[in-house]
Amino acid sequence: MMKYLAAAASLLVLSALATPRQGAEAERPAPAWGNTSWLNTEKPLTLSSLKGEVVLLNFWTFTCYNCTNTLPALIDFDERYRDQGLVIIGMHDPEFPPSGGEHDKSNVQRALNSHGITYANAQDNDHATWNLYGIRYWPSFVLIDRKGNIRYEGYGEFHVGDKWYRQWDARIRELLAEQVAALDVLVIPLGDRVMIRAVPARGTKINARLVPQLELATGSTLPLGASSMTSDSAYFTVPPEVVLPATTNLKGARIRASVCDEYLAVCRLVTMPL
Repeated sequence: MMKYLAAAASLLVLSALATPRQGAEAERPAPAWGNTSWLNTEKPLTLSSLKGEVVLLNFWTFTCYNCTNTLPALIDFDERYRDQGLVIIGMHDPEFPPSGGEHDKSNVQRALNSHGITYANAQDNDHATWNLYGIRYWPSFVLIDRKGNIRYEGYGEFHVGDKWYRQWDARIRELLAEQVAALDVLVIPLGDRVMIRAVPARGTKINARLVPQLELATGSTLPLGASSMTSDSAYFTVPPEVVLPATTNLKGARIRASVCDEYLAVCRLVTMPL
């Protein structure tokens, strides 16, 4: 039955990709997969370890005609965007019983070699990840942003240069261009005092060598500090803060800090209003 659904997917690609999950109203955290058998990687890739990267999951099997027809497009994406932060993961989900050979790791490796696939693939023989993501067809695709949220989903065959390839290409470039949220600023009343705390967003850390500053509208600046830093004193390990009299006029005040992406090893100067 699923074999015929997979074939039908290529015919229904228009309806599948014309209504993807996208935008803020559809954004949701991606479920964490737990596959233990992997190919083309020295260790399993986890969702948490990929925060800061854009991840494209491809649910496929080497016996699926529509799946193998789409592989050149995925290989092209991998070659073009891997160095920019795209991680493609093949989730290999057998269509037939074990006697068909799809469950055999060596057969999957031969298929990867035959098609020239160098990106990581996980064996999903029990369809645990397939079910976790609610997948119904071969091939299916899930695009996850740098924060670990699902942004786009679809299924069906596409080819290098065609309409659907260009659509997925645009989506990948869109997410690669996005930056991980930098900083949250908390104003905490403490009776006759007030605490200003700079909290790095998930996937970021605050540079301790370029001390963050509270800039008041009067032009005064006050440093934010914390007692705990990394061994090389490069980053704060707890949010830096400053305590002021509660009567301090904070209207128009802002925090300026150097925020570093934990996964991409790049820093940028950000300014956040209170």
